[in-house]
Amino acid sequence: MKQEDTKSVWKLIGWLKKIKKLDVVAFYEEVPIRGVLEIEEVDESLEQIIWKADKKLLPPLKETRHLYFKKDGEVFILTVIAYDEKEIATSFPSIALDQKLNRAYVRVKTAENDPVDVMIEGVELSAEDISEAGLGIIAPEDKVQHIKVNQEYQIMLRIRGEFLKLKGVVVYKNKTGSNLERIGIKFTDVKPKDQDRIAKYIMDRQREIAKKIFLFKG
Repeated sequence: MKQEDTKSVWKLIGWLKKIKKLDVVAFYEEVPIRGVLEIEEVDESLEQIIWKADKKLLPPLKETRHLYFKKDGEVFILTVIAYDEKEIATSFPSIALDQKLNRAYVRVKTAENDPVDVMIEGVELSAEDISEAGLGIIAPEDKVQHIKVNQEYQIMLRIRGEFLKLKGVVVYKNKTGSNLERIGIKFTDVKPKDQDRIAKYIMDRQREIAKKIFLFKG
């Protein structure tokens, strides 16, 4: 770690010690779950922070070990090392590489029993997640090798038996895992009635995810 980065981290730790409580967000199936952590101890030798657990955060921690917070417009991440109903132990904060906290639209993970199918250039794929602004796809490299970044495509979505025709531009294409690629698509032309169908799917999925979290609490 560079010397200036080290100074920034310790400055941030000093700020956390001063404020004691921190508003954080965890993501469960891409839906943001907000909570508040209170510092109990800072272990400088291990570079760990022990927090009093917020029970609202325990269900999403079953899926993810990342907590996000903002300071001065910058997004930081805490990696959860261990947790129980009383305490959460995290790493020292670091700058988040992804910008989940800065999303303008709610994104949800699609359900296996309620999928969103995507047809691009004659190839049928499945959406991994979707928002009103776009969607994410994870697919084998050889199946999406013809799809190019910054190119706009005619896209057909199938949501609950209904077919939606729209346009979207590929904003990124990254390798993820063995022979897999993640593709991010931003919608560029969607009819209002189709926008409503997408919004309803997202709203219904949010309700389903909220129910799952409620069951976890029980």
